[in-house]
Amino acid sequence: MNSKEQILELLYSFRQVHLSFYQTFWKEADMLGTTWIQYLVLRTLRDHPDIGLTELADFILIGNSTTSGVVDRLVKAGLVERKRSETDRRSITLRNTEEGDELKERTEDIFNGYLEPLLQIKEEDRRRLLDIHQQIVDLLSQKGEREVHYE
Repeated sequence: MNSKEQILELLYSFRQVHLSFYQTFWKEADMLGTTWIQYLVLRTLRDHPDIGLTELADFILIGNSTTSGVVDRLVKAGLVERKRSETDRRSITLRNTEEGDELKERTEDIFNGYLEPLLQIKEEDRRRLLDIHQQIVDLLSQKGEREVHYE
């Protein structure tokens, strides 16, 4: 197998796993009236209340403008609230409402049930998989740092 085929094999494998997770989540999340990214926002705000938009975007690994749109929809739905920072009146912090915490819990309960079969993966295999994922992130990050960007 040549190098191009090896890379495509890796990408296809990631795509299959991603689709499996997405399809499992999408069906159930739709019934709950949420999305994967909204769940990530609710989970992050539960674990890190009173953070700003930029911090939230960093936690969930998406851009500020996308995060802002997701937060706007969650605020409109009454699941997240914006507050003026106590320490810096110019800053806005975010936190879940009680309804947001309840939706996060319901969503998590359902998905833990669906994803429980993943616990059948041996601990050493799970650890190795996570190590390989980190190795991929590191390699691609190094490649990006070495690239020269012209504007």
